[in-house]
Amino acid sequence: MPGLKIAQINTMRVDSVDADGYHLENEDGAIFLHKSLAKHPLKAGETVEAFLYFDQSKTVVATTYKPTITAYQSAWVDVVEQKFGLGVFVNINLKKDMLLSKDDLPHLKEEWPQKGDRVFAHLKSGKTQMVAKIPARFQVAKTLEPRGELEVGLTVKAWVFNLGPEGLVCFTEDGFEIYVYYKHTRSQHRIGEAVEITITHMVNRLKYNGTMTPQKEHAMESDADRILAELKKSKTIPYGDKSDADAIFKAFHMSKAAFKRALGTLYKKQLVTLSPHQTTLKDEA
Repeated sequence: MPGLKIAQINTMRVDSVDADGYHLENEDGAIFLHKSLAKHPLKAGETVEAFLYFDQSKTVVATTYKPTITAYQSAWVDVVEQKFGLGVFVNINLKKDMLLSKDDLPHLKEEWPQKGDRVFAHLKSGKTQMVAKIPARFQVAKTLEPRGELEVGLTVKAWVFNLGPEGLVCFTEDGFEIYVYYKHTRSQHRIGEAVEITITHMVNRLKYNGTMTPQKEHAMESDADRILAELKKSKTIPYGDKSDADAIFKAFHMSKAAFKRALGTLYKKQLVTLSPHQTTLKDEA
């Protein structure tokens, strides 16, 4: 079956039906669909979407159950088992769980995903087997296309995507990337682990820096302190709550919402005088 696409969904027609299942075909080839792998009964002449994969005996089989991931569709999948010597298995919504090979995992097994963790993955097919693969870092946001932005100070749930030399690369469920330096973590972490991260800095709309340690330990990194430090240099800054969001980001690397919240903090402390396009440090501050 050289033309049929393994690890992908194939549009096929039911050519005939027998006691065990259905004979499917299209212009690329033919394959048998066992009744146990059909989501519901089919009729001859019916058009179906069949996913092709290797079963335990390395035979190509078809199913009409839709997998969570394919060769060209990445998504979050749950880790269901850790198998030393092999890797970890993930649930892709089929009867067979898929292996994420140890070759694609850290050398230290303590850093492997555990049961209940989540990884972002797609499928890769060889001549006799199919495995789950973690895609390149840039593919996550590209695939999920996150909307809006995260506010500095917001605490979000994310999953560890990669363990780098200086910190963790994490992603929220909808695809925002958050980098956490190891000095801002509480303990050793692993791929696929769910973590709570407080956003400390916006790099751009899709990328952020964050911390997993109590925010009070990083008070000097807060937005209000950064603005106050700038005010102490120049007394007045040409930015207020009506200033352009792009101008605010260029000057302070924070969103307009975060900037306004920081101004509110300084105002409540009676440290500044506010106007729509200007902020001034009070003399006694």
